[in-house]
Amino acid sequence: MFNRLRPLLLLLTFVISSTAQANSVEAVGRGKILNGDIDKARTLAVNRAKEQASLYAMAQIATTQSIRDGILEIDNLRVNTLAKINNIEILDERIQGEELVVHIRADLKPQQGCADQSKATAYKKTIGLLQWTINAPAAANLGGLHLLTTLLPQQISLAFEKEDHILSLDASGLRLPTLPANYSLNTQAQTELQAITSKLNAQYLLAGRITNLSMESPVSDTDNVLLANPVVDLVNRSGLLPPKDTRYFEADIDLIDSATGTLLQRYHLKTHDSWRLNMHKNIQGIEGFAGQPYGQAVLSEIHGLVNQLSESLLCQPLTANIVRVQGTKAWIDRGSLSGINPGDRLSIARKVQIYDSNMIPVTDLVPTDINLRIDQIEAGRAVGTLSQPSEVANIQAHDLAIGN
Repeated sequence: MFNRLRPLLLLLTFVISSTAQANSVEAVGRGKILNGDIDKARTLAVNRAKEQASLYAMAQIATTQSIRDGILEIDNLRVNTLAKINNIEILDERIQGEELVVHIRADLKPQQGCADQSKATAYKKTIGLLQWTINAPAAANLGGLHLLTTLLPQQISLAFEKEDHILSLDASGLRLPTLPANYSLNTQAQTELQAITSKLNAQYLLAGRITNLSMESPVSDTDNVLLANPVVDLVNRSGLLPPKDTRYFEADIDLIDSATGTLLQRYHLKTHDSWRLNMHKNIQGIEGFAGQPYGQAVLSEIHGLVNQLSESLLCQPLTANIVRVQGTKAWIDRGSLSGINPGDRLSIARKVQIYDSNMIPVTDLVPTDINLRIDQIEAGRAVGTLSQPSEVANIQAHDLAIGN
């Protein structure tokens, strides 16, 4: 087995070492010309060239392991690119027969490693962006900022579309209103969480609570033309004049494991800047909000949050719910969209219910030495073979399959 893997391992060693110092790479892609549509052929060719370029990027090997007859075996070799491709430049294109051949140059930007020195996983994780809540709704009346409860999670969802290891779901029509400040889920919150999880089929949920939208001092009924003056604005920023239009923003953002309801991370956003609309004008969508210095400051915080979440989720394993078992067969609710391939081996963990100190039921996970080998995949589901029959190993629907 090692002899078969040795050429690939040598290739990966070459790829990793050769790209450690490289900033750009060139690649060629081909796209078939259908009905004379050159633009569509060019798009296809560039996408294929990007795929080729990614092969030169930093590579990752992810494996699963099992013990047979007392011998540790490594199987399920996976290669995953851990670099982003930016600044694509078309160097040349030509028609060859029925194909358009495109030669590109692209910059490679390796993704950062995990904060805890663990390896990034080769799977895509799904996160549902829930509607946020506002602690003091009356404070949102100035400027009509009630829209932020959906606009901000939507902005996060859009930003995640650029991340290769995250599948984002815009769930801003759903919210978890009973999420308490100290994050101690009561029975009602657990029920709501389970209902949302069943609708979204997301591995993670992101819930937000805006705690401050206040003004430093009341604003006038007219647009502040004076403060829009660049000279006065410069004086204000120098601190020589007291800011009359300062508005504050604070929010707590919770990353939740949907399988257990566990709070994985709480992020606190805090910023302030000028709010220059009069009290009778409301923002018009995200463009109107971003047109205010205050809006730009808040969106900058959102951008920072996206970066933190992206780095955190890069290092988290994939989890999939087992939806059906029969003998040695098990079906899960993740598939090719999550990066699962035939031949992958996922570990099995059982879901158990325990009670905390307040006698509130809490879901916990118990690892097992059982694995699931994937046989067939579809976009959103897969079926595989368990290393032990489900009835013997007591594997049931709603248990989890975990991929690293």
